[in-house]
Amino acid sequence: MAEKKSKSNCFEEFNNDAPRKKDPTIQVLFDYEKHYMDLVRKYSTEIKFIEDMLSDYRQEQIKFYTETLPELQKKLNEDPGVDEEMKRTWLCRLTANMDKSFQMSDTLINDFATKKLQEFKDAVNEKLRGL
Repeated sequence: MAEKKSKSNCFEEFNNDAPRKKDPTIQVLFDYEKHYMDLVRKYSTEIKFIEDMLSDYRQEQIKFYTETLPELQKKLNEDPGVDEEMKRTWLCRLTANMDKSFQMSDTLINDFATKKLQEFKDAVNEKLRGL
C-alpha cells in the first residue's frame, strides 16, 4: 500500500491543481490583477478596434434590414415593368447574398478577436509563470 502512495505522490508534482493555484495568497491575486490590468491597457487599442468593428457590423445589418431592403422593395413595387416573380427572386438573392456577406464579416471579426484574445491569454500566462 505504501508503494502505491509514493507513486501517486510523485505525479502530484506535475499536477495543475497545485496548492498554490488552488488557494492563492492575497498578494498573488493582487499581482495577477495588476498584470491583467497592465495587459488591458497594453491591448486597449486592439480592444477598441474590435469593439468598433462589432458596432459597425451590427449597424450595417440593422441599416440593411430596416432601411435599404424596405426601400428597394418599395422602388421595385412602384415599377410596373418588373415582373412579380423577378422581384421576389431578385430580393431573395440579394437577401441571401447579404446574409452570406454578414456571416463572413462575423467570422472574420470573431477570428481576429479570438487571435487577439489568445495573445492576451498567452501574455497573462507568461506573467503568471514569472510569479
